[in-house]
Amino acid sequence: MPVMDGQVSTFEMRRFEKEKGIAPVTIVALTGVSSVQARDNVIASGADKFLSKPIPLATVKELLLEAGLGGDG
Repeated sequence: MPVMDGQVSTFEMRRFEKEKGIAPVTIVALTGVSSVQARDNVIASGADKFLSKPIPLATVKELLLEAGLGGDG
């Protein structure tokens, strides 16, 4: 059993960033739950994006490129 779920982890990561004065990282929530309430809760916890499974590989690639990860460099 995990110590905390993704929403709590996201909230704690955002709290830590603010406390330490560091730039926020991009947090993408990937879940099997696609309800509006789940999305709202995840975004409220501090996630930047919400994705519901299954997702196309092209979407993952796009997110990585937006974050500056992947590509030719």
